[in-house]
Amino acid sequence: MRKFIIRCLFFLFIVLAIINVTLIYYGGYVDYYYNKFASPPAKSMIIGDSRSFQGIQPVVMNTYFENKGIELPVLNYCFTIMDVSYGEPYTESILRKLDPNTKGGIFILSVHPFVLSKRDQDDDPDHGIYFETQKPPSNMSYVSMSPNFEYFFKNFDYFHFRGILRKTSKTHMDGWLEEKNLPDDKNVLDSWKKRQLKLYGKYATSWKKSTARFNALVSLSKQLKNHGKVFIVRLPIAKELLKIENDYWTDFDTDIRKICDGKNIEYINFNTDKNQFNTYDGVHLDKFLGADFTKVLCDSIMSRSELINRKIISK
Repeated sequence: MRKFIIRCLFFLFIVLAIINVTLIYYGGYVDYYYNKFASPPAKSMIIGDSRSFQGIQPVVMNTYFENKGIELPVLNYCFTIMDVSYGEPYTESILRKLDPNTKGGIFILSVHPFVLSKRDQDDDPDHGIYFETQKPPSNMSYVSMSPNFEYFFKNFDYFHFRGILRKTSKTHMDGWLEEKNLPDDKNVLDSWKKRQLKLYGKYATSWKKSTARFNALVSLSKQLKNHGKVFIVRLPIAKELLKIENDYWTDFDTDIRKICDGKNIEYINFNTDKNQFNTYDGVHLDKFLGADFTKVLCDSIMSRSELINRKIISK
């Protein structure tokens, strides 16, 4: 019996060692989220769903804000709309990931109507019931551990080991998801856009605006202000998708601006007539336009930061 136990423990050790090596070298290919939980506590963060997960690149921000008084590096702590919305669970995970000693960070909160919405009967944020409770990042207690076996055991269903061979997409250690092999075929991309239109049309008819989730965004903004500058950003999407969102939540931009007014928080909306960024599927920026967009975002942040500083000095 003793030999059997020793053999089992030895086998377990070998298995864990293989998993550890795989995750260290290939974690970004195996799982889209793993590297977010295997990185150190964050000083500056990008927060939101897949739009900012793909569309805002920390490496560009780190280069731009180097030696500009911002605590770096930036971590992309975004997920997908299937796993996160603004609310108590996401807020708790963000604060758990944040380095509590940070005072000069920068925080990008990506917003749109559907990350501030109530979904179905299993999602009642007004009464403390959240659809995302059993999903990452909300189900994680240890968010800065490498190797992170908690993530492996709790979220094994998210792993796709064939990604090691395909290498078509990778989440970098800074949390940014890089899509490496998008098709050039316009018909394929048009079909993806039609799928997004159908999906968001479904959201618009079955989801409801949530006061609780909106208030959670307000609360998170206030808490992050204690650690640096906060910017709420609406990323560019296709006009057809934007129409669905604006019809669903007519006064969305006005409501977001009310959060910011008088609180030294800036709202930057890239869905204007001057929007120069085209998405590949109606919702997401590819990695090339994502780099350009991040640079433009940084320019906007810098100019808004100077405005905030002048307001503070004048008080």
